[in-house]
Amino acid sequence: MSPADDNSFATSHGNKKATYTLICIKIVELCLLICCLGLIDEPATNSHLRVFITPRVMALCYVTFGALTIYTAIYLIMALFGDLTPWRTATLWSLVGFVMFVAVTALLFRDWSTTKDRNYWHPNMHRLDLVMASASIALVTSLVFLLDILLTIRFGVHGDLE
Repeated sequence: MSPADDNSFATSHGNKKATYTLICIKIVELCLLICCLGLIDEPATNSHLRVFITPRVMALCYVTFGALTIYTAIYLIMALFGDLTPWRTATLWSLVGFVMFVAVTALLFRDWSTTKDRNYWHPNMHRLDLVMASASIALVTSLVFLLDILLTIRFGVHGDLE
């Protein structure tokens, strides 16, 4: 067998439908991550007189939103150049994202609940509304990450991805 006939080193790039589906999910994830960052910034940085978010929850929010925004942006840039992450690695990152978003959602809802139960209502509760909105979008984002995990595993096991 000549080297020209041997195609064992040829790589297939998988199914384009599977790749485009995962890229669309990553675009949705990036949009939701940017929304979460924008919503959490005001209550996290401008709560001098009234604490709406504890510092540990604020740190976890920034780590989760920031790190996963960077990862998702890198994933999309790699997809733009045609070099995708292997499906097992992408599944692991999505699993990390799902777990982190579940933790952030639970802690943001807890902070919202404890602030609400203090029975002290400042005239401007706009920041508390932003905490609730960020927690709600974080919940939706965790479900999108779960969908990403399930689709990546399905496409990867069936051989549609590298």
